[in-house]
Amino acid sequence: MNQNYIEIIGYLGSIFVAISLSLNSVWKMRWINLFGCAMFTIYGYFIKAWPLCIVNAYITIMDAWYIAELTRDTSCFQMDSLENIGDKYFDKFYKFYEDDIRSFFPNIKYETLKSSETYLMFRNMIPVGIFSIKIKDANRAQILMDYIVPKFRDLKFGAYLYEKKSYFFTDKDIKELEVITNVPLHEKYLLKLGFKKVKHQDDKQNIFLKELI
Repeated sequence: MNQNYIEIIGYLGSIFVAISLSLNSVWKMRWINLFGCAMFTIYGYFIKAWPLCIVNAYITIMDAWYIAELTRDTSCFQMDSLENIGDKYFDKFYKFYEDDIRSFFPNIKYETLKSSETYLMFRNMIPVGIFSIKIKDANRAQILMDYIVPKFRDLKFGAYLYEKKSYFFTDKDIKELEVITNVPLHEKYLLKLGFKKVKHQDDKQNIFLKELI
């Protein structure tokens, strides 16, 4: 293979590995690290650096194994209301993640959560997020907050909530969900979960809707 191509593979491997180490999501970290180490394996093979090749081949296999384990994850997802959880515990959770919460939901005030239908989200009994909803009319509800802490931000709770646990909404006669946001990462998350951007509320906010079957 052309030496320039070999060097490009090595550089790309370095970039992918470096990016993976900066990610909070275990799911994303494993995937990007897998690509980086696979490239390093190829790079090591072509330059005959066998220790580099063998070590990165091993890491690639381990990444693939962890991804398979995450795919087969049988986590238990639960939600409990703010009323049951109690203010003190909720306050501590919110304040600990406040900066990250505000980066995704800058327009939602703490007082709004306390006065709305708000839940703490659990994964294997570990508190991992906040969900808050407000009924707008007979069949539509606005999701004020759907926040997951960085370590568990792998879409699994969202898939559980909006698909497997969709009866949480339909039992309340809710047929359509609405989210208003202008945060690019939040918009990307909503699109992955089947929400559709329908219109601009104004120059700064976008509206996303999801119909429930």
